[in-house]
Amino acid sequence: MSNLVFFDIDGTLANGLDVPESAQRALKILRGKGDLVFICTGRNPEYVKEFFGQYADGFICCNGHYAFMGDRVLYAVPLEEAQIRDIIARLDTVNAGYTFYGLDRGYYGGNPEGLATMAAVQNPGFVRMGLEEGMTVYSFDAWFGTPDRIEEIREALGPVAVVNPHGPHPSADMTAQGADKGTAIRHIAQELGVPLEHTYAFGDGRNDVVMLRAAGHGIAMGNALDEVKSVAEHITTAIDADGVYNALRYYELI
Repeated sequence: MSNLVFFDIDGTLANGLDVPESAQRALKILRGKGDLVFICTGRNPEYVKEFFGQYADGFICCNGHYAFMGDRVLYAVPLEEAQIRDIIARLDTVNAGYTFYGLDRGYYGGNPEGLATMAAVQNPGFVRMGLEEGMTVYSFDAWFGTPDRIEEIREALGPVAVVNPHGPHPSADMTAQGADKGTAIRHIAQELGVPLEHTYAFGDGRNDVVMLRAAGHGIAMGNALDEVKSVAEHITTAIDADGVYNALRYYELI
């Protein structure tokens, strides 16, 4: 039976757009033997297709709210209108900027100072100023100017989203209520008829905790946060120390 292997991007499979050569080699072997590789990320669908399409068979995007494989949509949980209004109201109280992600564009609102910064980390031209009534969106990021304001953002959002800071970058991606990487993994495994014991998930950040818990085998990178390592079945080496390759060898998947 084929296995399903899920990889977060930033800090797990890649640094920026750079995928270590050992990870590229490992994924090629893995897919060559019939296992299916899924990218599992907070990034938007256009970004993952453009920059990481060559590495995977399918994609979980927007922190678990949208998943597809080829032309087949496997899972789609857009944000509700009331949910969007609540998020905007909360972030406006702390003068944050925010980008809501649809399938073909990002809608930026709030503090205009963050537009250029938020647009620069997505595929060119994807993020544009302005929200729209009735927009269909699946996730959002917040911009807050300086990294030390992250707790202020967490307090403003409260229970409506899990905040995943982008390291020293003055922004964070959010896992909004309604779906996450874990619910997407469980749904895809059921949709493709693969038992959870044949699923593997690799991650390093706060939004990866749910995916490591959901998969049959959760693997934390050596550079992962302690809270990710605490829920992992296995802790591999860091991304720049052949972490992906070493873990796949450990599980005898390659």
